[in-house]
Amino acid sequence: MKITGLKAGKYEVRVGGKNIAELTADQLATGANLASGALADGAIAEQVKAVRAAVENKNRFHHDAIFRGIMLSNVPDWIDDVVPREQLEAKKKTIIQERLAKLPELDAAVAQTLVLKANTIDIVPVP
Repeated sequence: MKITGLKAGKYEVRVGGKNIAELTADQLATGANLASGALADGAIAEQVKAVRAAVENKNRFHHDAIFRGIMLSNVPDWIDDVVPREQLEAKKKTIIQERLAKLPELDAAVAQTLVLKANTIDIVPVP
C-alpha cells in the first residue's frame, strides 16, 4: 500500500477495524507490503482460514471416502468364493459414483469462501 501526503509521524493501518501494522508516514509514502499483517489476524485472515478449511474438508473427503476408502481397499482372495469379482467391481463403481456426487457440494462450499468481501482500510495517526 502506498499513501502519500501524510504528516510526519506514525500511523496504524487497520483493516476492518483490526490493527494490522504500525508504520511511519515515510514508510507509507514509499509503499508497504501489508500481507503478513493482514494474513496474521483480522477479516482477511479469517477468510483465508475459511478457504483453507473448506479445501481441506473436500480433500479429506476425497482421500478418505474415495481414494483410501475404495481404491486402496484390499479384498481378500477368498471373497471370490462368496461374491464374484465382477459383482464386487460393479458395486465398487456404483459406490464411487455415489461418493463423487458429493463433490459438487464440497466444491460449492469452497467457492462460497472465495467470494471477495469488502474491507474498510483506515489509516489512523498514533498519538
